[in-house]
Amino acid sequence: MINLLSNSKSNLRRQIMNNLRIAICGILCAGVVTNASADPCGMVPPIYQGDNIPIARIGIQKTYVFHKDGVETFVIRPGYSGKVDQFGMLIPFPNPPSLRKVSDDVFSHIAAAVDPPEIVIDLTPYPSFGDATDLPMAAKSADKSDESDLSFHSVRVLKQEAVGMYEVTVLEAGSADALNRWMTDHGYRYPEGMDDVCNEYVELKWCFVAVRTRVGQKAGVDPRPGMREVDAKLPPQSTFDGHVQGMGFRFKTDELVVPMRLSAFNEGDLRNIVYLLTDEPVRANSMPSGFVVRQLSGAELHRNVTAPLPLRLIGGKYKDIPDWRKQSLPQERDPIPHNGIARDLFASDLLAVSEDQMAHPHEETEKVLLRIGERLGLRGPDIDALHDQAVATDREKIVKEVLEGLKDMTLTVIDGDFPKDVIARENVTFASFAMNKAQNDAKHYDAKQFGPVGHLFGQRIVSEVRVQQADGGTIILQNAPGWLERKVWRVFIGVIVFVVIGLVVFRFRKRPTTAGTAALLLGLAVASSSFADGQDNDLRRLISNLSDSQKADAAVAELVKHGEIAVPLLIGEAEEGNDLTRRGWAFVCLAEIGGTEADEALAAIHDNGNQSSLVRTWAIAARINNVKTTDGLIRLSENVAMFPATRRPFGRRLAALTQQGDKGESVEGLLRVSTQLPQVRQSLVPAVLAYGRKPLITVMLTGNDNEVRREAAAYLATLALQDEKVASDIAAAYQFDPQAKTVTWNGGALFIPALNWDKQNGRALAGHLMKWMLWCDHNRKQGIHNQIQNNLSSVQLTQAAGYGWPSEYDAVGWLTSWKRVVGQQGIEKILSEQGVQNDARYRSLLE
Repeated sequence: MINLLSNSKSNLRRQIMNNLRIAICGILCAGVVTNASADPCGMVPPIYQGDNIPIARIGIQKTYVFHKDGVETFVIRPGYSGKVDQFGMLIPFPNPPSLRKVSDDVFSHIAAAVDPPEIVIDLTPYPSFGDATDLPMAAKSADKSDESDLSFHSVRVLKQEAVGMYEVTVLEAGSADALNRWMTDHGYRYPEGMDDVCNEYVELKWCFVAVRTRVGQKAGVDPRPGMREVDAKLPPQSTFDGHVQGMGFRFKTDELVVPMRLSAFNEGDLRNIVYLLTDEPVRANSMPSGFVVRQLSGAELHRNVTAPLPLRLIGGKYKDIPDWRKQSLPQERDPIPHNGIARDLFASDLLAVSEDQMAHPHEETEKVLLRIGERLGLRGPDIDALHDQAVATDREKIVKEVLEGLKDMTLTVIDGDFPKDVIARENVTFASFAMNKAQNDAKHYDAKQFGPVGHLFGQRIVSEVRVQQADGGTIILQNAPGWLERKVWRVFIGVIVFVVIGLVVFRFRKRPTTAGTAALLLGLAVASSSFADGQDNDLRRLISNLSDSQKADAAVAELVKHGEIAVPLLIGEAEEGNDLTRRGWAFVCLAEIGGTEADEALAAIHDNGNQSSLVRTWAIAARINNVKTTDGLIRLSENVAMFPATRRPFGRRLAALTQQGDKGESVEGLLRVSTQLPQVRQSLVPAVLAYGRKPLITVMLTGNDNEVRREAAAYLATLALQDEKVASDIAAAYQFDPQAKTVTWNGGALFIPALNWDKQNGRALAGHLMKWMLWCDHNRKQGIHNQIQNNLSSVQLTQAAGYGWPSEYDAVGWLTSWKRVVGQQGIEKILSEQGVQNDARYRSLLE
């Protein structure tokens, strides 16, 4: 009875362990590739390449709206999934808006302006487990009284602009049919059923803003002088899933209105959160009043974005906080990292009202910096942060000047599933409404969580003490000095001298003298110097034009045409120019002209620690764009790691070089970059796969670094999706050699791609591994034994090859399970091949 119970417990324990191993291995093999320890589960899944997902709206649509004294701001950052080249937006406006990119974190900061995060301090004695130049007003630029009405079939383009990842066109249409035709001709998809709504907007003489992504391949997407469209060709299967870049639109309108009608024709849910900053509390007409979930007075909102974050004390009072913690509280309670973007947005809108202008100099500077970054391939939060630092001082001045006006306004938060029939029928308009005070708090609706938070413990302390703000740096924007034209007179004098000396020589041509010859040569030297000065002045004029956003593109094109002659002046501007935007365009020119002189100067600039992070990032990005070989590009990878904003241009350039047929760097070098810079990993996929299966298998077996070996296995798993010979080659690579002194993967971990193994190749691979398992056992190689066991434990391999999990995890146990596949004779052959058929340790296998 005791023995029977013991055996039952043993069997039960073994069964549980087997199930756990299967579950754990399944989890490990199903995940994405990450950095791993020396001996992980050996089956490595493929690199993700995306799939064909139709464009569809996902998540909550968030919108910020400001309206005061006829000025409205409309900010959106829509959530979509699907093929990135299919993304576009069409938004109607009563007047052509000024455009700007907004921070990707704008809505999280607005939510934190409604409900600032609390700094929680647990004082209980037991351990705690929680803790530019002003632009003309949009209304004036859209004065329709002087323009004739459009014909039914016409479309008038009012403005085209590249804003970050978008190509934006502001247009008017004579009809929905004309708009449909224009959208179709320019690569947009016109949703069915939208004609009636569009025709109503046409009758009201509204304009339309068409937005589409600018994410194609480098040659078709990089902005060029005069460029107004993009090449939509993309690498295959380019997809995205999440929120795309946010956009802000500021325009003139007497009536507060949110133009959402066209959104009713999108696929997906219509849950919307609208943050309304207006003169009074409001509600949305034709929608339940229950959609109004929060209302904050301007005084509350002003306090939330300027005063220290609230404290929540648990288990004690303020006097109980240790002194060391009190010293760190001012920094912890600084609201700027949490809602500073919202604060700046509010201030910018208030300034637009007070100064009656639709765009501010620092906003225009941001747009120019964005254009420079796009030209160098820089995009994303890292470069956005550097741009933000560059205009911080100008922006802070605006905040201090106008933020007091926030106290006279009210922020209303509306959250609900907007009915599609209501949205399609009319624009969202608003009326005065004050919500129930008993429901107006974070317990019922916390803006950061989009819902109630329930009961909170402890004491909440809200302080009015201001947090001292750190200086955000300075930016100097001024016109080019007048000395550019001071040498023009030398051209004139040089020509006069040359003509006079020429006449003298002609007069005495029959009696040439040494003095006459010298005079002629002197005249030629003066004249050539004067002409050189003229060319020099022309280059300086072009460099000066880089400060003008309207002339910059054309100036860049002309400077690039001048080639290496322009390089010295461009280097000087890039190194020490006193206008930030002009310096940025100088880097663009150096990147496109290229050459050794430019590259050496760029290297010196990005090595100079006295230069700002933005300037050093521009220098590295310019070098990346200038590189002609993958070998040279790989040598820049350490700089890319130090300046994360350059990861995108690095990956794009590498993909472009490999598409041009330059493999250059060994596949092991590319794989090492892939492991060190995961942000560029997706860009490396085509380059690595281009090497084919055999070089990847070699690295998987013999790579100097385990992470590189694992990366090779991951790429092989991807390659196997399109090359059916991968599986057989991998099986052959692990073939057992009876005369071997070491395993074929000696010197590192054993990784095998997690393929969809077929029966034939699965059995071949498993057979080799079983033989290596026996070899390790009688050669006392326990570490290698564990590596093999990790791979033999793969669910994919066990199912394909047909063996089961052993009762004991040693060589005898595994070979016993293998006997079910090869039979008694097969096991005898394996033992005989290694000369251990008479070894007592393996006698049970022969019974």
